Amino acid sequence: MRRTLIAVMTSCLLAVTACSSGGSPAPAPAASEADVVAWMDKVCGAVDGTVKAMSDEPPIDMTDPSKLKTGLSDWLGSKVSAVDRSIADLEGLENGPHPKSKELATAARDGMGQIRTLLADTRSKLDSSTDSTQVVTAFTEMVGKAGELEKAGAGVQRKFDETGLAGAAQKASNCKGLSAPATAPTT
Repeated sequence: MRRTLIAVMTSCLLAVTACSSGGSPAPAPAASEADVVAWMDKVCGAVDGTVKAMSDEPPIDMTDPSKLKTGLSDWLGSKVSAVDRSIADLEGLENGPHPKSKELATAARDGMGQIRTLLADTRSKLDSSTDSTQVVTAFTEMVGKAGELEKAGAGVQRKFDETGLAGAAQKASNCKGLSAPATAPTT
């Protein structure tokens, strides 16, 4: 279950890095392809910290309810902090070289916000739980909702492709690094 959660959340994060508000592809007459690729690299780099933070597994010690609760809460707290850093970095990328830079950065930030909400809400439920059953239930609910985020991420990816920036993302080294975990099998 833990690896499934990590894989689903990582897949969602990868899709969120490549997002837009849709519409027709718009050429970037004032920007060179190199400028757009460099900007995409920064967008993917902004998300990379969250992807890396999500790559570890939560400490699950079912033998001690207090350790289970504390371990999961701390784990979720570190993930929320990583998402917060990504969101802040994406805000700084709104004025990029592409005509849709602001829309793309905002959409990526909004997608990261969905992930943050899921993690923070789960942490809040964990922190207010009074027994290990409630802790496990909160964590299981999060796993169930992660599938919804993956579907949303796929829709965002489709919109990104429609903007004509898929090529720039394929050339950006940080974007290439993000796509590698998406093919990892889940267990």
